[in-house]
Amino acid sequence: MRVIKGLLAITRNHKVRTLSIIYKDRLFTIQSIADTNYICFCSKNKIVPITEGTEKYINFLRAFIGLIHYISELTKSRYYTFMGEYRYSFDKETLRYEPYVDLFKKVIVKIDRKKITINTGEVLKKLKKTRSGYGPVHMINV
Repeated sequence: MRVIKGLLAITRNHKVRTLSIIYKDRLFTIQSIADTNYICFCSKNKIVPITEGTEKYINFLRAFIGLIHYISELTKSRYYTFMGEYRYSFDKETLRYEPYVDLFKKVIVKIDRKKITINTGEVLKKLKKTRSGYGPVHMINV
């Protein structure tokens, strides 16, 4: 079973949306600042900007921003950036993400092809899509 682990950081603020995925010595980042998008892969002194086929990455960002907005409301968090560990299983096509929300609150997000499960310890929510309208399949198949 092939599983990768890394860090996932999502920022949502007025007119600023970013998502960064760190795996070993590689970084994928997408930024949307005032409706201008920047997407790139970085590794070992090499930066590769993505300029074509960007729509799927923008949908990926929108899906995660919608999810984080929902988590923020659910936990009553006022943070702008949510960073935490992720684990992605290629065999099961599942993503497990544990964003830091609060010292006393643990949030576990599980995403598979059909649903998103958010467990805050007090509340267990199951979603079939995010508020922005993008489903789990957009978050798994990038």
